[in-house]
Amino acid sequence: MTTVNRASTTPATVRPEPRAESPRSPAPQAAQRNTLAQTRNQDAFVAQALRFDGSKPAAGTTNTQAWIPVDAPVRGNPSNRNAHTYNEVLNQFAVGNNPRYTPRGGNTYCNIFVWDATRAMGAEIPHWVDGAGNPTGVGKGRELNANATVDWLHQNGARHGYRQVSAAEAQQLANQGHPAVAVWKNPGGIGHVAMVRPGEVTGQGPAIAQAGSKNFNNGHVKDSFGSRPVEYWVNDSGKTTGSPSQPPPPTPTTPAPTPTTPAPGGSSGVPQVDLKRGSEGPAVKQLQDALVKLGYLTKEQVATGPGTFGPKTEAAVAKFQGDHGISPNSGNYGPKTRAAMTAELNKLNAPAVPQSTLRRGAEGPEVKQLQDALVKLGHMTAEQVATGPGTFGPKTESALKAFQASRGLEVDGVYGPQSRQALSEALGSRAPSTPGPVTGPSAPTTGGTDAAKAARLNDMLKNSGLRGQGEHILAMSKKYNVPPEVALAMFWKEAQFNTTGVAPKNNNPGNLRFAEWEKQFGGQPNGGFTKFPSVEKGIEAYFRLMDVGYRKFIDTKDWQGLINKYAPPSDGNNSAQYANQIAQWMEKYRAQLNG
Repeated sequence: MTTVNRASTTPATVRPEPRAESPRSPAPQAAQRNTLAQTRNQDAFVAQALRFDGSKPAAGTTNTQAWIPVDAPVRGNPSNRNAHTYNEVLNQFAVGNNPRYTPRGGNTYCNIFVWDATRAMGAEIPHWVDGAGNPTGVGKGRELNANATVDWLHQNGARHGYRQVSAAEAQQLANQGHPAVAVWKNPGGIGHVAMVRPGEVTGQGPAIAQAGSKNFNNGHVKDSFGSRPVEYWVNDSGKTTGSPSQPPPPTPTTPAPTPTTPAPGGSSGVPQVDLKRGSEGPAVKQLQDALVKLGYLTKEQVATGPGTFGPKTEAAVAKFQGDHGISPNSGNYGPKTRAAMTAELNKLNAPAVPQSTLRRGAEGPEVKQLQDALVKLGHMTAEQVATGPGTFGPKTESALKAFQASRGLEVDGVYGPQSRQALSEALGSRAPSTPGPVTGPSAPTTGGTDAAKAARLNDMLKNSGLRGQGEHILAMSKKYNVPPEVALAMFWKEAQFNTTGVAPKNNNPGNLRFAEWEKQFGGQPNGGFTKFPSVEKGIEAYFRLMDVGYRKFIDTKDWQGLINKYAPPSDGNNSAQYANQIAQWMEKYRAQLNG
């Protein structure tokens, strides 16, 4: 596979954040609907520990032909809305670990997840609509992508029970069991939609579950949308009861899944209801089991009163709260404790990844570890592993290449440092370094406030083709965790701050060669280079390339290695001189930015 570099005419191996949910054509006819699911349009659980914890998809929800609807076994009823039901409906899809929503073929599936979840709740936001905006069967209308879904809500939402609300109201109504969504229409490219789930509004916004470039079952709005102008829509036409109904008897065709140890990307199996001393029932036992896992109770202590919230459980909760800065540390189990406990259990359950470099021909436990991870992420099947567990053969190599492609890595079939980092992130072993659609690291602590740095940067750029782009460059630096002085030095080297060559005509200050992934920023080929619809898009595409394709060089400050890849000697570049210039200009611009 050709190495990623700016000057190559071969499409870059830095693959795109998958493009907007693209229409499929032609679409096959819908499969015969699950007759049992049709008869179960009611809340399918009791007031007890959740049957689904978000770690494992329910049977019947994993069809990767995303344009065909699935009939999930758990369904909500508009006449009986409650938070327990809503949690169960969302968790059954296990969006963080469901192959149906795994990015592939240049597509992500945020709108498919919203379609599946709202359909299961009896409040469908459709994927297929007729000319009047009414839901229709597969292939009998047009498909909606994320942006079109936002348009549908504005044009047809009211007719189908949806209304626009504030962030706080969306969270409040989701906590009552009403289906709610967070949406953003991107006028210049990819939009995004997500489900608001029961939880609490934090500094990161309402609680959400989402598919997209990142799939997760428990997060918050800013983890994905960042500072974009998010809209919230809710269908509160149903009746809030607060009381989950009794489940139908189990049947051989859709057995209730056995709770499993939660995997990263899903819920950690903590109670979704508030509890305090005197509470009793399965939810209390679930809390006690979590406290045992975290080391705050022993099994022997639980055995004296399983399912009863007594003084030992209260003391354990209070100790956990004190250790995690939750005030007051009263021993009552509520939203803040739920969020902190979920985070700690996710850390505890995060699987390890192989630490050795592995390639075809390798054998041993670490190969099996890699294979298991690829199964979990949907790139291999258990049956494929069973033909050669612990042996790195062609099937494992093919699966690894598919994973590398999905994460924008060089597709060489060798498991090395970059694949290790990406695998850790995908499995939730640590926080990802690559951003979602619009998030990023915290502001730098040097150089004063962002406003002061932006003012200095705008002054530096005032007579250039990047005039007024100071705030945007700093925002992209934070979003993609790439120092602004790196971009400034290369923008100067490539196009003297977007004033020379073809760069100004193409809104392309980094002189990026065209590659398919750039289409997500509106990029189109123009004489071998990429033409962006605006200079803002050209700047962001540059930062995106640095983050995904050049991450290891930036993290290690290996500027020579970065330039050898960005402007290789094989293309006739004096890469050594280029790297020296970049290093000098970076120091200069860093000093100017920090005042």
